[in-house]
Amino acid sequence: MAESAPLLRVYRFNPIEGSNPSLSAILARLLLMAFLAFATTACDGQKIEEIEWQLPLSVPVDPHASNLGKDLPEWASTKEGHAKVVFLKKSTARTFGVTVENKASQVINGWTVEILGLASGLRIKDKTFINDESISNPAAYLALYQGQKLEYKGWVYQDFPELFGMDNLDWKVWIEDVTMPQVSQETEEKLLP
Repeated sequence: MAESAPLLRVYRFNPIEGSNPSLSAILARLLLMAFLAFATTACDGQKIEEIEWQLPLSVPVDPHASNLGKDLPEWASTKEGHAKVVFLKKSTARTFGVTVENKASQVINGWTVEILGLASGLRIKDKTFINDESISNPAAYLALYQGQKLEYKGWVYQDFPELFGMDNLDWKVWIEDVTMPQVSQETEEKLLP
């Protein structure tokens, strides 16, 4: 016990010798208040600059979603075929799927799935969706309703299910098995003007 007493004196406030102890306490409080007032007002005149990594994250614009005001290309709605739409309920890890024909809709587990267009080689060129038959990039233009509420409307790629599609906390949706009948050379020539 005796050894710790000198240590206590080092950390204890010692009044100025020959002064009034209450005056020293008042002086110490005034100095503390002046320091706090200076510290809080010194920054008021400065403009706070946000550093880029401190800015809130924003969701990038999905060029495949229909919220950009782009209409569905006519060629996509005239394609014959179907696609399997698969739903994953994240809370239970259960999946269910439904095969839907182009220009048709199906109802499953409270969801209405409409396929409005299909593409075998979807790509974007000059902000326009084209169907490039020389590549394999199957996609379906979906409208997904939960009850009466439209949850998503836009393109979903078969080979890139994580890149584009519906952004929902409870559900993940992707497509499988986009199938379109092959158009023979003879039929294709008849369709050309």
